[in-house]
Amino acid sequence: MMPPKPENRLTPAEVEMVLRRASELSARRRSYGTEGVYTVSPEVLVQVAAAAGIPESDARRALFDLFSDRTVESRTLAWRLYGPARLRAVREIEKSVEPTRTYLEELLRKEQGLKMRRKTEASSLWDAGDLLGAVRRALDFSGQRALLKARSVELKVEDVGYGRSGTNLTADVSNQRGEYLSLGGILGATLALPLAIAGVYDWLYFLGVVPALAAPGVGFRLAYQKTCADIRRAMDNLLDAAEVGPPEEEGSTEQPDDRPPGQIRRLKPIPRFTLQPEEE
Repeated sequence: MMPPKPENRLTPAEVEMVLRRASELSARRRSYGTEGVYTVSPEVLVQVAAAAGIPESDARRALFDLFSDRTVESRTLAWRLYGPARLRAVREIEKSVEPTRTYLEELLRKEQGLKMRRKTEASSLWDAGDLLGAVRRALDFSGQRALLKARSVELKVEDVGYGRSGTNLTADVSNQRGEYLSLGGILGATLALPLAIAGVYDWLYFLGVVPALAAPGVGFRLAYQKTCADIRRAMDNLLDAAEVGPPEEEGSTEQPDDRPPGQIRRLKPIPRFTLQPEEE
């Protein structure tokens, strides 16, 4: 194997940029249902970071931040039955922080119909708003405003260097998970109760109690997963739009007007209309 050329050697900053971009491209191609198929232990990750020139202390600090953020949501019964209620979309965008934040806030307000509830220098919090927002969420059959179903949406945009911005969208869908869990339990109990009563007279009816309890839960779990997929897709679409940037306004390609201030643009004369002689 030929040794690498000296001019192809990368600095630690370039290594960080390449790894970040490669992980972003790899994560974008993965489907949402393949989580946990390929995993890496923290020790192996620390060794890989050391080989790339990243200090071990920085790698372990990043791991601590990651795991501390994961443990924000407690492992309740709803989490075990239906899955997590905090959905995240992370993207590194080749634009500065302020234009990216401003454009994403505009998209959240106009395209998703959300209202800002709180804003700090680091993040902003959005939700569907008052009762009118809940009505718009119920009447949205197109699926284009999937974030209206979320309890809240948090937007974080930070500077990662090299003129890039790290964007983090986090949607809290605990309200949807609670609704599906309650509906599944109520419907399951409604279906299982007659079978349990009939089982007093014939024990064969008891065999249908467990399926009657489980079937609605499975159905509502699939519905919840579809809702999560729609919300993830909506967040990815927002980040895709932020990568492209706002559309250029019409007329921006026109040549600038170089006439002196206060001078009226010279207009073309209006042609005179004359009466044509009538034909004999």
